Amino acid sequence: MSQSIESQQDFNQDYRQGLFQGTLAYLIWGCFGLYFTLLAEVPADEVLAHRIVWCVLFVGLLILLQRKIRSTWSILTSKKTLFWLAISSLLISGNWWIYIWAVGSGQVIAASLGYFLSPLVAVLLGLIFFKEQLNRLQKTSVLFASIGVLWQIVAIGEFPWIAVSLSLLFGFYGVVRKQIAVDSVSGLLIETLIMLPIALIYLSLLNTQGVDHFGSFTWELIGAGVMTAVPLILFASAARKLPLGTVGFLNYIAPIMQFLSAVFILNEAFGIDRFISFTFIWVGLIIFSLDLFRKAKG
Repeated sequence: MSQSIESQQDFNQDYRQGLFQGTLAYLIWGCFGLYFTLLAEVPADEVLAHRIVWCVLFVGLLILLQRKIRSTWSILTSKKTLFWLAISSLLISGNWWIYIWAVGSGQVIAASLGYFLSPLVAVLLGLIFFKEQLNRLQKTSVLFASIGVLWQIVAIGEFPWIAVSLSLLFGFYGVVRKQIAVDSVSGLLIETLIMLPIALIYLSLLNTQGVDHFGSFTWELIGAGVMTAVPLILFASAARKLPLGTVGFLNYIAPIMQFLSAVFILNEAFGIDRFISFTFIWVGLIIFSLDLFRKAKG
């Protein structure tokens, strides 16, 4: 009886810690739309390069503190793992670049749509690559999301390429990372290390030409790297302590915050046709969440 009570107390403590860590991670991600507006004057290429450099330094320090040097080095000796991490590095770098560019060009709403679509895109990619079957609710959720995207194409007359690109790149990133058993922190370090030489060469060229922005946006650019690493580390810890259903619901904090900040703080235009498009996608997400909740309850 006492063991049962102790195990329940341990579970409750882990759950509270995981909930705090997961919520904090998504709150940080939710602030990205506002944070990267601070760097709107800096070209997306330069922001991405700094994001990679400072992320490597921050995560590398964390690896040292956690004494994970040997385990991380063992990953570097596996050609197969390095190949997949090189692919995932390209995918996540592309995702970061598009997001930075979207925020800098005043399209945070479009970027938030990409992360609203991400869970549904993940379901479709699971069907394609892992033969995961879709149940009735999942099919319905994907149908509503598809109608929302088509509405933008027909009614607004534009293909939501920012949202679709962000969700596809992140979805394929998840597919690739599923191929390799690497923890999030070590994986992030190696992914950014792979891109580090390109980032350093690019920043060196900018500095040589006297057109870099580091002197004017020093702390903002350093912060971009730190804000990349911190929420991922928090999320990795939270994911081990929380049920899948809880993680699924927390997933919506970031795009909701980005959307609200775009409309009410950044004053981006949000007309009726875009509202209708988002409504279809939100309905799809609600249906998807109900299915997730049903599975979590067993």
